Amino acid sequence: MPVARFPEVLADLRTKILDGSYPAGEPLPHTEELMREYGISRHVITNAMRELKEEGLIWRVANKGMIVRGPAVTIEIAMAIERRDEPTAWAAACRRAGTTGHLTAHRTRDEAAAEEVAQGLHLDPDSPVVTWELHGDIDGQLVCLDQTYVSEERHEADAFDVERSSGVVELRTRIRSASPKEASKFRVSRGSPLLDITRITYGDTGQPLHLLRRLVNPQRVHITDQRLPITSP
Repeated sequence: MPVARFPEVLADLRTKILDGSYPAGEPLPHTEELMREYGISRHVITNAMRELKEEGLIWRVANKGMIVRGPAVTIEIAMAIERRDEPTAWAAACRRAGTTGHLTAHRTRDEAAAEEVAQGLHLDPDSPVVTWELHGDIDGQLVCLDQTYVSEERHEADAFDVERSSGVVELRTRIRSASPKEASKFRVSRGSPLLDITRITYGDTGQPLHLLRRLVNPQRVHITDQRLPITSP
């Protein structure tokens, strides 16, 4: 089969993934098998695999090959909730969607506030902030990356752990391309779309308590919340 038939091969593989001929969680046939089946070169199969990976339909697993991804999961999770309640809310939302998921802490670090973080928290540029990172997974695959920022002063005073928010939040959403580092974490191709949510939670005095940056892979999960006007591309 000449390279000119690449679109036909790609379309056939895509159809077989979407209609379940290649089940989710199972590996695609080996390259050599697909070469024989379609009568084409390795180059065509490699390009087709790259295209399917960019579409979020498959992902590479060491020693297993290209694994078929299941369809994106839609979870209903409120964005205006207490930080301490988020892991429980994530797990519960995944259960309601008929799947398994966890939101787990990975690391905490001190750093200088970037411009957007400083503005959101009403801090001077480069003010010290404490940042901690949580990873949200569904069926063992990373689909969400949270980074929460709080001023070092508030964190050291232990105010952050005892203050309850006023329930007032400011939400901003946008779709942007994944950076090389983000693409590596999410196991997607560079430039793949990510849902970027910024949430600023305010206290009773009207001062910002903390800022959350949530990156979501919309190819794997759709987050629905009545406060979010845009949740997927």
